[in-house]
Amino acid sequence: MADIVFAFDPAIDRPLPRLEATPTAVAEPLATAAIDALLSAAAAARQADAAALVLFGRVLDPQRASPAQAAMLRSLITGLAAHGCRTVWLAADTASCADIARMLGEPAGLEFVTPTSPLSLDIRGIMVEIVSANDRHATVASAFITPTDATHTPHSTLERRIVVGWDACHWNAERWDDEPITTDHRWMHTADPLTNTFCVWGSRRRPTITAGMHHLPALQARSAHEAAAGSCGMLTLLDHPTVDEGVLVSARRNQLDSSTDWRHNWREVPTHHVAWKTITIASATGGDEELATSIWSAIEALSLDAKGPLEIIRCHVECGTSVARRVRVAEISSETLARVRQLYDARTFRVWCQEVLADPGESLIALGHSRSGAKPGSTTSFSTALADIVNRLEQEPLHAIPQDLARESAWLALELIEST
Repeated sequence: MADIVFAFDPAIDRPLPRLEATPTAVAEPLATAAIDALLSAAAAARQADAAALVLFGRVLDPQRASPAQAAMLRSLITGLAAHGCRTVWLAADTASCADIARMLGEPAGLEFVTPTSPLSLDIRGIMVEIVSANDRHATVASAFITPTDATHTPHSTLERRIVVGWDACHWNAERWDDEPITTDHRWMHTADPLTNTFCVWGSRRRPTITAGMHHLPALQARSAHEAAAGSCGMLTLLDHPTVDEGVLVSARRNQLDSSTDWRHNWREVPTHHVAWKTITIASATGGDEELATSIWSAIEALSLDAKGPLEIIRCHVECGTSVARRVRVAEISSETLARVRQLYDARTFRVWCQEVLADPGESLIALGHSRSGAKPGSTTSFSTALADIVNRLEQEPLHAIPQDLARESAWLALELIEST
């Protein structure tokens, strides 16, 4: 059972990017993954008998939504309302609220929250205030200020405050365009002392947050570079002790007391319908047939569910630091993929091998001074000097160049030289 379900960045009008040369059994799940993930979150809310489904991030843009998308979302909202579950939409401003309501035909059960207009709800006898912290430059501070005596007395029925914020990382960025931790995240560090405040931060990456804050990934990842495949968050406002624990409900002084801190009653439920996975195999020699056989053996070894999410596989081939082998893998990748895809069967393995490449994260230590036998100060080859640079960067974790990108760049440079 859960009282509130949180769904971040459904973006149902922005389907996942299409993959090249995919059969219908792969293309269709990709095209509907965003909508299916939102439907899974709604199903989780009904199954948990939730009182509210909170939508934040990108949901459905009135300027680009199709009539079918709007009708589907309206049906979802009214269906939840019929089960006693309200839909709370965190919008940018009042004008956006009007546009969304007009697009959906003002369905029953839809409520709005803006950075300037929090929403108070009575959920199972507990007054809950939902605050939007998206406009961090103007209203975040007020979200954590204790209300004045004019609006809040010691006997107020307000028992819970939920602050919801999010960032736009990975919406229009590549994996190397990671959003830095800036003042935009400071609001999360101010809420820890407040025992009646629960904080949710939606992001497609894994930000650095403090204890008491809850990171929530998007309902459905859009690439292999995101922090998680996709899930919704579920919060229970009360966690009463059971009779077996020797505490009767009638014996508690406050009927709204929980057996534990209510902010710990948080869990995530998977909602993704497409997932990305990277497998690594070793292949120092051989052509496309041998490589395809090794890849398929690795895929068969995976724990796969024929009814589970579609798995998009990226295969990294370890080449034993042989630059010539890395170039060879690139040359036979198309033929290798064709052989692997011939074995695809949607009824048995919901797996699609999308890419085969030499492992970009393979260590270059063996090419450096310490392993190659070269002495510091002596004339070395380009590969040894480049390996030394990358190895030095890896020992400086705060360097501007991430370690994985440094390794990948070095291998690309060596492969370019080898192939010319």
